Amino acid sequence: MKSWIGTSLLLTILASAASVPAVQSDDNRLYRVLPSDAIRAIDTPEFEPAEQADRVMANEELVIGLVGEREQRAYSTWQLDRYEIVNDVFEGRPIAVTWCPLCGTGVVYDRTVDSRTLTFGVSGMLFRDALVMFDRETDTLWTHVDGQAIKGPLGGQTLVPVAAVHATWKQWKTMYPDSQVLKKPSGFRSPYESYNRSSSRLGIFGRRNRDTRLPGKERILGIRADAVATVFPLGEVRKVRIVHAQIGSLSVVLAAPEKDFPVAAYDRRVNDRALTFTLTDGTPAALRDVETGTVWRLSDGLAVEGPLEGRHLTRVVAHPAFWFGWRGYFPHSKIWMCTECAL
Repeated sequence: MKSWIGTSLLLTILASAASVPAVQSDDNRLYRVLPSDAIRAIDTPEFEPAEQADRVMANEELVIGLVGEREQRAYSTWQLDRYEIVNDVFEGRPIAVTWCPLCGTGVVYDRTVDSRTLTFGVSGMLFRDALVMFDRETDTLWTHVDGQAIKGPLGGQTLVPVAAVHATWKQWKTMYPDSQVLKKPSGFRSPYESYNRSSSRLGIFGRRNRDTRLPGKERILGIRADAVATVFPLGEVRKVRIVHAQIGSLSVVLAAPEKDFPVAAYDRRVNDRALTFTLTDGTPAALRDVETGTVWRLSDGLAVEGPLEGRHLTRVVAHPAFWFGWRGYFPHSKIWMCTECAL
């Protein structure tokens, strides 16, 4: 019941956001909008096969997915709109699946800090318009977008992010039909539908889009390495289908073979060599590297044919977000744009 009450209060605040004075994008204050645990995290998640979940999932529904050696697991963001955090264990690793509907940011974190497993809850506070978490073991406050401990006994620590797949339900079930899915009631739609459709509503404080290189609600994937942050507008990536980029010391490839497949992001270095990829013909689509001719499966990065057969590409931590939400934390981000698309 607490979760429903908390969500109702938050949506009331959201609906009246136009009357709240705009705050600056460099605002470093904590804002309390709800009591702690008014939005209750899921601590004992239950799952069902994708075939069963399909009865209550919509094709356009966004999910956060985990792909391991033995299983795949998906978490509906429409359900996370009401809970925001799922404390879980995936293939033996304690993880927290975290989601901020205001900023459109989804991040999975390892829950282990200094050999101690933490359990996270929703603090009811916002920092730069994004979710602030707290751990029940020490009551430390943690920012959701970058995993920083900003107040409490563990101040100064940083949570380790876990690479995840971000997709619509249709894209996810196409690539991972045998996955397990977080159970949810039928008819469970996002309470943020009107907010997501509005190009002018940026958070609950009427935040201005101070960086107009992209529209405030543009959906992007953000990747960070060596204090360098690069943003990839999803629409631009899908136009070219494959992107090679350098982010600090990290060489990445992003692949979007078709609209019914999620954007895959991998480290393209193998044996200390950065590979160059093309998309293969046929079904399902895969990557082929130019240097050795090896074919790599998009679903998990496994080399299935060629000289490097049996090797794996490493999935890159890539965070989905609305541009304004990402930019609030990483204002100096570079933006990758499709230069050929304008020709």
